[in-house]
Amino acid sequence: MQIRPYTPIDAVKCREIFISNVPKYFDAEEIAKLDTWMNAVDTDTVPYSTAESVHFYILELKGEIIGAAGFYIVKGENDAQLNWGMVHADFQHKGYGKLLYDYRVNKIKELGRRPTLWTSQHTYKFYEKLGMKVESVTPNGFGYGFDKYVMIEAPRPS
Repeated sequence: MQIRPYTPIDAVKCREIFISNVPKYFDAEEIAKLDTWMNAVDTDTVPYSTAESVHFYILELKGEIIGAAGFYIVKGENDAQLNWGMVHADFQHKGYGKLLYDYRVNKIKELGRRPTLWTSQHTYKFYEKLGMKVESVTPNGFGYGFDKYVMIEAPRPS
């Protein structure tokens, strides 16, 4: 198993992984946003006005791409926003999502930033188990039937 930086030749497989998670975890209309994200990574630009830099990684198992996940550094803040964390539906519930989460959080902390996240009602409990806490919820914030959960890293007990 290996986690490596995304390259443009990974785009087709990333779309397949995304599609394997529709409609359970993603709205089909979000694929255009994923394409915008991957194009920004390909061209070393930023996809959002709030982004300072973007990072995207691929998870391979025995040479097969089974997951992808990224984050961006929030411009002018101490935060890094986790995004596009996805594991192909055929490989879920085997610890790969946690592996991608831990990898990104470690990268974020190496950069001296605090992990933040927007997710849905379908995955927020997964992130709570990993140490994130819900700050706010916006019904239908990602589209009809997909509530937007804003999460931050929960403070660790002293």
